[in-house]
Amino acid sequence: MEQSTLFVQVNDSIRRLASERSATQIWDFICECPEVTCHASVSLPLTEFDERRATSPPAPVHAAEHDD
Repeated sequence: MEQSTLFVQVNDSIRRLASERSATQIWDFICECPEVTCHASVSLPLTEFDERRATSPPAPVHAAEHDD
């Protein structure tokens, strides 16, 4: 399994765990870039995470240095 695919699943699990929290609460997610050496965390409000996942295709969660 590719690292970025694994981290997508981890981040989706984090979101499920946060389901009973306020949508504006900020959570730390893992950068979903394909860089094997990247272990950056990305702080996002749950609303922004949900917006990224709602796009088609879903927008990945990337650390600022990996955003296009």
